[in-house]
Amino acid sequence: MTKTPRARRATAITAAVVAVAGTVAVAIAEPSAAFSAPGLVRVADVGPVISSITPLMGVAAGGTSVTIWGSGFKGLTSDDVPTVMFGDQPSTDVWPVSDTKLIAVAPPGSIGNALIKVTTPAGTSKNTASIFGYRLKLGVDFDSAPAKATGGNEVVAAVADGTVGATSSQFAALRITAKVGGIPVTKVSWVDESHVKIVLPAVTKAAPTKIQLVQDGYSGPESTSVVNYYPVISSVTPGSVGVAGGDTVKITGTGFGGVDPNDTGAVTFGGVNASYFQVVSAVQIDAVVPSGDVGNAVVKVTTTGGVSPDGVKVAYRNPLTFDSGQYLRANGGVHLLTVTGGTLGANLAEFTAATITARIGNTKLPVAYVDPTHLKVTTPAMNAETADLTLWQDVVSGPATTMPVAPVVTSLSKVDDTIAGGAMVKVKVAGAGVAKSANFMFGDNPAVCPASGAGSGLVFTCTVPAADEAGPVWVTFTAGTGTTSKFTAPAAFSYTDID
Repeated sequence: MTKTPRARRATAITAAVVAVAGTVAVAIAEPSAAFSAPGLVRVADVGPVISSITPLMGVAAGGTSVTIWGSGFKGLTSDDVPTVMFGDQPSTDVWPVSDTKLIAVAPPGSIGNALIKVTTPAGTSKNTASIFGYRLKLGVDFDSAPAKATGGNEVVAAVADGTVGATSSQFAALRITAKVGGIPVTKVSWVDESHVKIVLPAVTKAAPTKIQLVQDGYSGPESTSVVNYYPVISSVTPGSVGVAGGDTVKITGTGFGGVDPNDTGAVTFGGVNASYFQVVSAVQIDAVVPSGDVGNAVVKVTTTGGVSPDGVKVAYRNPLTFDSGQYLRANGGVHLLTVTGGTLGANLAEFTAATITARIGNTKLPVAYVDPTHLKVTTPAMNAETADLTLWQDVVSGPATTMPVAPVVTSLSKVDDTIAGGAMVKVKVAGAGVAKSANFMFGDNPAVCPASGAGSGLVFTCTVPAADEAGPVWVTFTAGTGTTSKFTAPAAFSYTDID
């Protein structure tokens, strides 16, 4: 007779696995023998293993539902409910979810850590990593107060739902810290058993912010009162702007993350809204200044937490320029120049604060304060007929002033002679067109001065003309451009009446 599939399965060799104390035993038996002799071979249950728990901590009063992950949580039957111990106290309730997950409610416990163990008919978990922390869930209360975004302000807060120790030593043992707007704070000190002092941290977002007390990593509820953080401005660059407005400045500080970009009054200059602003980061705002009056204007930034304090200002300036009735010397050097369009400051301190510079093109020139309308400017040697000078206050540029560059005498080989004249004097000059210089004069006395050399070696050798009387004169000439030379110290010459 042909065997049926059932008959073939019945005659197949079956392997039954028996796990005993971490070892695996294999027994070979006929299915009929295996099933007809219960208990002869069976699978032994493996003891429970805990791999993780969540949450890791809860209140000392108990009641925290703890999810335990691992394996071996189910017993021989579905009626076997594991025993879960928190230290030496059993959980108040246990819900087996699967062989790898169960939920236990923590019983009341003492402040500190308790080892969780799971026991089933197969045994008790052995691992020691399943630590549950009993912690204080401390509330906190204080009077709402302003605080700068740079941090450092102190808040004395009352503790609710527990104490922080009768002594500072007990307080230290509890490891009390805080969170301010989620920012961890370690500078928390003991005042008494129901009060702590919290040093507020710096924040990037100046806004109303709540506080939580933390006991060894376990956070209590957020406060109902708030710290009203206000932004802080450290600098504005450039420090000077034109009265017409339109200049872009960079405002640096902290707490700007709390600025509402849709609030047109969030950035002001002297009480006037910025023409435009952009919050670049928590520490930078770029803003276009509105028009303003000459003088200093306080810069303000407003957030939901408050307004930046007075202190940082920008200086509104009229564009300064040089008086056009002046000239520069071709050999350069220090020039005393008159300034118009405003003042250089009432004193040296104001002048320095205004960051005033003079330039020829893009070249900055050394400057020195004289008084509110006069400036010493040091220029380089120039061969041009004119030069454009501008005055700057930070980035505020006045209109360029075109000044003539006068040819000059740069040296005389001999600086005196008798009134009879006749001495030979080598004269060096500088300026545009000096190679074709003519009309050399010693005072009112014309001289014959043939040229020799070229470039820096150009020299005019003059025969000193006779003079009517003794005394100082200065040597002048007319450059090839038609411009008469201006006085310089090297051009001074003296006639004497002593043979």
